[in-house]
Amino acid sequence: MPCSGRRSPLLGLLPLVLLPIVAFADVKPYITTSAEFNTECKTCPHSLCTNTAVYETNDSFNATCWARGTKIVDGNIWLKSVAGCYVTQYDVLEYSGDYTTDLEYCGKASEVENLTELDATLAYKTECNICPTIDCDNAAYLPEDTDLTLTCWTDQGSPILNNPYWYKTANNCYVAETGFHSSPERISLDNCGPIPYLELEKHFNENGTSDIDRRAPLPQPIEDGVKYLINVTVGEDHAYCRKCAEESCRIQEAYPFNSWVVLQCLVETNGTWWSESTDFCYVKNSDFWESPEGDNYKMPLCDDFPDPDGNKARR
Repeated sequence: MPCSGRRSPLLGLLPLVLLPIVAFADVKPYITTSAEFNTECKTCPHSLCTNTAVYETNDSFNATCWARGTKIVDGNIWLKSVAGCYVTQYDVLEYSGDYTTDLEYCGKASEVENLTELDATLAYKTECNICPTIDCDNAAYLPEDTDLTLTCWTDQGSPILNNPYWYKTANNCYVAETGFHSSPERISLDNCGPIPYLELEKHFNENGTSDIDRRAPLPQPIEDGVKYLINVTVGEDHAYCRKCAEESCRIQEAYPFNSWVVLQCLVETNGTWWSESTDFCYVKNSDFWESPEGDNYKMPLCDDFPDPDGNKARR
């Protein structure tokens, strides 16, 4: 039978069938990348999620898929490592391609933010650091009576008054347990996992998209880190703790010779250094054996902390 010259309607569908095949052929099983600086590999692609692993500067890993999560600086793409955890794209070396086309999408379920939370209130002035050690950058100065939401805990922090426990807050920084009246119920919270040494200049998420993931604008950090809450010893017959940092202020407490006093911060008045104790009164530093303004304590200034009503520290 002679050819009729009619074209089969199925032929027109061939390009539609082939196009997806071509597109999927470009997807890679993984892409090898490296951490540009110390970074956390998290259980989900959000900055408040707990950590599964740590990648230090130049550590390499294979990324197997991508997901959307917390916006870090200018992008919300996170990469899933073969270790099963997520690293923000911002923390890895620049890639010449596009992860969202060169890797598979991890799926909507991967983007769920699962957090444990516990409300707690500070008893004392407390510094909130980007990681739970005294040499980490200060992210915020928190006054007494500040209400916090805690998301996880670690016992790998710098010991403060021999207590190594620190808690991550919903403001994405860590506070020492000594800042609370009593220990928060850790059983209600996840462990934070391994935590690397971090620096604000590399990890300050000032352009975050939500309050829970974004740190507030910061005051100037204190250089060389701070040792917060220190024990000192009275070196006079009595050390008088006054309502304000002046000799004329009313006496609130009298600490006897050789007793321990826990200090929060420093005040300088007319060339004389005073310290605010955890009884919220002020003692002349010359009344102690130690020198809180020196001796490598690196104590914060009380003026760095707003009072609970949002004003500067009272004197």
